[in-house]
Amino acid sequence: MTMTALLGHLLDLDFGPECKSWQATRPEDLFQAQVYNSVLGNLEDVATNLRELARNADVLFIWTDCDREGEAIGAEVEEICRQVNTRMQVWRARFSAMQPQPIHHAANNHDQLDRRQVQAVKTRQELDLRIGAAFTRFQTLQLRSYFNNLDSTSGPVISYGSCQFPTLGFVVDRYMAIKNFVSEEFWKIDMEYQPERMENKNGNSDPAVKFNWKRGHLFDYWSSFVLYEKCYQNPMASVTRVQKKRVTKRKPLPLTTVEMQKTATRMLGMTGTRIMEVAENLYRSGLISYPRTETDQFDKNFNFMPLIQMQANDRAWGQYAQLIRDGEFERPRNGGHDDKAHPPIHPTGYDQNIYGDDRKVYEFIVRRYLGCCYKDAVGYETVVEAQIAGEKFDVKGLIIIERNYLDVYTYDKWNAHTIPDFEEGQQFMPSSLLLNSGKTEPPKLLTESDLISLMEKNEIGTDATIADHINKILERNYAYKTGNYFNPSTLGIALVLGYDEIGFNSSLSKPFLRREMEADLKQICEGNKDPQLVLRQSIEAYSHMFDRTVDGFGKIRYSMETYFDYGEYLENAARNRNNNNNDNNWNNESSSSTARTRGRGRGNSTTSRGRGSRGGGARQNTGSGRGRGARGGGTTTTNTSRGRGRGRGRGRGGLTNNTVAPNCNCNIPSAEFTTTQGPNQGRKFRKCGYANSNDHDTCGFWMWSDT
Repeated sequence: MTMTALLGHLLDLDFGPECKSWQATRPEDLFQAQVYNSVLGNLEDVATNLRELARNADVLFIWTDCDREGEAIGAEVEEICRQVNTRMQVWRARFSAMQPQPIHHAANNHDQLDRRQVQAVKTRQELDLRIGAAFTRFQTLQLRSYFNNLDSTSGPVISYGSCQFPTLGFVVDRYMAIKNFVSEEFWKIDMEYQPERMENKNGNSDPAVKFNWKRGHLFDYWSSFVLYEKCYQNPMASVTRVQKKRVTKRKPLPLTTVEMQKTATRMLGMTGTRIMEVAENLYRSGLISYPRTETDQFDKNFNFMPLIQMQANDRAWGQYAQLIRDGEFERPRNGGHDDKAHPPIHPTGYDQNIYGDDRKVYEFIVRRYLGCCYKDAVGYETVVEAQIAGEKFDVKGLIIIERNYLDVYTYDKWNAHTIPDFEEGQQFMPSSLLLNSGKTEPPKLLTESDLISLMEKNEIGTDATIADHINKILERNYAYKTGNYFNPSTLGIALVLGYDEIGFNSSLSKPFLRREMEADLKQICEGNKDPQLVLRQSIEAYSHMFDRTVDGFGKIRYSMETYFDYGEYLENAARNRNNNNNDNNWNNESSSSTARTRGRGRGNSTTSRGRGSRGGGARQNTGSGRGRGARGGGTTTTNTSRGRGRGRGRGRGGLTNNTVAPNCNCNIPSAEFTTTQGPNQGRKFRKCGYANSNDHDTCGFWMWSDT
């Protein structure tokens, strides 16, 4: 028997040499162009090694990871080995932990490759290649002038991915919700009660009990004032209901990959990508089970005690393992997911000599496992309801009597809140009764935990790829992080809002199309859909989107002019190169003179109104600077328009007049207009020839006259 190693996928799907030239091949042709599989250039030695070992072998025993990608890698190994030996048997090992028992079980109970999973991966690979290549080439070629001189063909790749763009869309949508948020003032009645001589066990007076107004708050001042005046005139409060009940805080479900990323990014201060790197290292070291799983329930025959026992001597959590072992054990809850391949993530070994990020992630997994095997926390809750002049108030108190799992799973919180004893019918005089005002607040920017939750909810990516998609929008300079929060870059904003403006029922920046694709891939795995049918239908859907994008690309250009800030792009690229060793086809150019402040400008023209952008870094010899101007509207002697736009604008130098009127997408001469405000004041641009007509729909054509 000979064992050998792999380095992930061996085969690469790509177009033939006839499609290599971006200039000679139309992007839309890539939806139907011939594709080929070949060994990745840097893995030819691995393939050669496999062929040599397979030449005289009787059996090929595949031990790749037991998920979709592992199944596909196994099929690639089989394909390469059968090039030199068609008679060999192919066995598949099924295991989920690098431990002797599951390894021996897999060796003695070999299986076959799951061809349906292999087909699902191949379908996804081909769709990702065709869709990504077509849209990436098209938008890169169309937008390259925004990143370099107009006569240059160099510049960055403005990539598109069917998971990448919806991920960016979530970030931009939240940012725009904040920017568009209009705060409103509200009023509420605040009532407090401070019993006489109410002392806690330390002999100090407890803080006053704060009651909540059942109406919450009102946005009309006079309505609030009338209700408050009634209470003020007759302030005696009467207790109308006292309810006491036993409550529990349920222990967590067994750990899945997505839940690990959501919780650990928030609690450990690590990125999802880093968490997965550490988890895979722990798995290879035999300390945890396979870290890529959707399963949140243990098998009914799972043996919990040996894994609990191996944690009993740890100085941090060993005492809780001992308590569980000695009688506090309660079987973990069952969630609603079982991928039929792997159990929930759990510890499989113990090593007290691990440090840093390895220790943090391992501790999180161990505490989660022990918390699952402990009992629910128990408390007593008291709900008190009171009335003043017909207005209802309430307050809740909580006493925790059994912390149980909360002691070991320290990432969950349940805070006690002590209130005095009340009785129904009791009357008391509030110590404070005030009409206070407040203002509604915008939502916060997305954290990585928030973003993972949105991706999971909308089925963007899988447990194995979510972290990669998030990392990709950072690498592409579509977004950046400030602390724990994601901000879209000006490039990310321009692209997403531009695609949204094209008017898709399912915008390419929204999750709908990718969600349908992921559902179809699952159906292939379950044997309910034909891979060729899924491939054909998905290509047709994205081909239609591509045609719509070509027709309406002027709106993306306009969005770039409105929002994109070249200086910020260079700054983000430099930051990514320094922090992530990311290779972006750019030299480290200075961007200190480019305006990057986010803001709004308002135009002063009497014939045009709109919200505008900051003036940004101008090209060529016009310099750069900050300025206010309306990007939302523009006027000429022949046209008046009104509109709204937000974000950043950019000037451009070296303007020339185009004396030949190109046809728009309606195949009629386009109409020329002149920008009268903002950083591009005086610059001419062209729109659909029907732009001045009320009898025809416009095609979305848009271009600068000097390009």
